[in-house]
Formats: sequence, structure tokens, C-alpha cells
Amino acid sequence: MVGISVSGTCGVHAHATLLSDALERDGFSCSSHWLLRRESSLRGVRSEIRAWGAQLERELTETKADVVLFHYSVFSYSFHGVPLFVRPALSHLRRAGLPIVSVMHEFAYPWMFGGRAAAWAVSQRVALIDVMRASAGVLVTAEDRARWLGSRRWLPRRPVALAPVFSNLPAPSAAAGVGQSRRVLGLFGFSYQGAALALVLDALAMLRQAGRGAQLVLLGAPGPASSAGEAWVAAAAARGLSDEVSFSGPMDAQQLSDALAGCDVLLFVDAAGPASRKGTLAGSLASGTPVVAIDGPRRWPELVEAEAVRLVAPEADALAGAIGLLLGDRSQREALGARGRAFAEQRMGIARTVSAVKDLLDAALDGSTRASASGSEAERR
Repeated sequence: MVGISVSGTCGVHAHATLLSDALERDGFSCSSHWLLRRESSLRGVRSEIRAWGAQLERELTETKADVVLFHYSVFSYSFHGVPLFVRPALSHLRRAGLPIVSVMHEFAYPWMFGGRAAAWAVSQRVALIDVMRASAGVLVTAEDRARWLGSRRWLPRRPVALAPVFSNLPAPSAAAGVGQSRRVLGLFGFSYQGAALALVLDALAMLRQAGRGAQLVLLGAPGPASSAGEAWVAAAAARGLSDEVSFSGPMDAQQLSDALAGCDVLLFVDAAGPASRKGTLAGSLASGTPVVAIDGPRRWPELVEAEAVRLVAPEADALAGAIGLLLGDRSQREALGARGRAFAEQRMGIARTVSAVKDLLDAALDGSTRASASGSEAERR
């Protein structure tokens, strides 16, 4: 298992660790070769990755590894958004001479944003060519991403498997939410660029005006002392909602799981809609708390058909109406929460990812064995 993180709080690393543990239980022997980046200068990061790569080559040889599971989130291999360290990382893996299966967490910035983001979009697509070329197979977490990879003629063709992101949180404690007396809304993932800040706060203001006020808790990292946190604080103050908005701050996995379960309603407000690639959605559903999500172009049809979330138009009055109805009806909350939890367990569980990854690993190993046999036969001739 190979990857890089830029922060100690890293969903990709948590995903990779849980997947590795599950593969161990299924008969694979797994070792971890993970770098937590600590340097901030270009020279420092380059030196850090060079040293890690050299150690990686030695460790892969010493462990007698058969195949690499490469976790790829492009910004972890980037400097200021430009993926300068993708090729160096891949060169170390190539020198190890092992087949590579890539788990594609985030691989290319969208074109929809201009300015500096355009440079990210171009450079990350160029880097993706190298990742696909080096891979024997890839795993993606959403159907639209699988279609995207298959439709780009400039990308090398590789087998693509699909498995939704699973929750990386433990089950809530038995006492989570017991004694709750406030009307609490939770938002896990408030720092996402696509999080609909204005829409949520406008809906909260509407609830207060209607005499059905609620407390909004922004859950998890990075907390109020961040650019995202400051934006929420300023926008809440502008609407006179400072007393209705609070932050949990960073928490460990169990604390976060309990906090999700302790809310009355959870919000998912990514402008793209509820998608299978979002770990925050998986964690929210797995908590058993009912989830209200705003509609968007990349909503997951399987999720909608199962009625595992309450889907509303991306409008403040629609969001306020859905929240108000759930806060006023405990039976509806419990039913929706139960459907969400069942969906997370049955269709977003880690077993689905393990099955897909095992198929890719087996195919990569078979291909490597055939290639070695073919080479040996050629040498004998």
C-alpha cells in the first residue's frame, strides 16, 4: 500500500488503512509505505519525496511484495496544485518492477474554474497519462468517473473497476445522542469548495423566522481557525446567526461518529449532489441520522431510488422546508435514518471495495506471471 498525505487528518490514508486491514482478513499480506509530507518549500518537498522514494524501493524489495496498491489523490503529489511529484513517485514504483493497481481518489481538477485552477486542470490531466500508463488496473468511486476515463482518447486504456467510497468511521457508541434536547443540524464536510454556504445559512434564517430555529454544528476539521471556518463565521454574522452556528473542531474517529449520530438531521450540501465518491456522505449515512441533501448534476441514482436521503432542490426555502418537517416528526427521522444506514451498509460497505480491488489485484498478478513466463520462454529460445 503506497501513498502520500499532506495532513495528519487524511481521509485517503484512513480509507487506505481500513482497506488494507480488510484485505489482510481476506488472505492478502499487506505492508504500508506511506509518506506524511511535512515540508513546505519546493526544495524541501522534493528532497522529502526523493528520500521516501529511495526507501520505498528498498522496502518493496525487502518485503518481497508481489503487487502495489497505489492510492492516488493528485494534490498529495502536487506543489501549489501542480503535480510535480507524480512522475518521481511513479519512477520509484517502476524501478521496483511490480505491477501497480491504482485507487483513484482524486485525479483531475474540473475545467469549470478559471485562473490558477486552469493550470491545475491542464497539468493534472498530463500527469494522469503517466498514472494510467503505469497502472495494470484502476479503481474509481463513481460511475461518471469510470465513463470519463473510458471516453478520453488521450488516456491509455486500462481495466476500470467501480466501488463507492465506504465510511472510515467506527459505529457510533450506544450512548450517542442520548439525552439530546436541542434541535441540532450537523454538517460534515463544511470546508469543501462546493459546499453551499449561503444556501444553508439562508435556510437556517428561514427556520428561525418561522419559529422553528435550530443549532447548526459544523463537524470535524478544520475548525473555525481556517479560511473555510472564517467564511462561515462571517456569513453567519452577516445574517445575525452567530449564536446558531458552532464548530466541533477536529475530533478522533469515534468522537466524530458519535457527533454525527447525536444530531437530529445531517446536511449534505455539495453543489454537485450526493455522490458515491464522497466519504462525508458515507459517514453521514452510516451514522443512522437522517440526511437531507441538495440535488445536483452528479447525484447518485442508486441512492435516490433507495430513498436513503431526503433530496431537495438547491433552494433555501426547499431546504428549510425539508429540515422543518423532519425536525417536527420523529417517526420520519427514524425511518429515513434507518434507510440511510441500511444503504451505507449494503451498498457502500467496505466489502464492495474489497471485492473490486481483489479482482484487479488478481488480474494484475496473473498478467505479471504471464509476462514473466513469456520472457523466460523467449530467453530459452
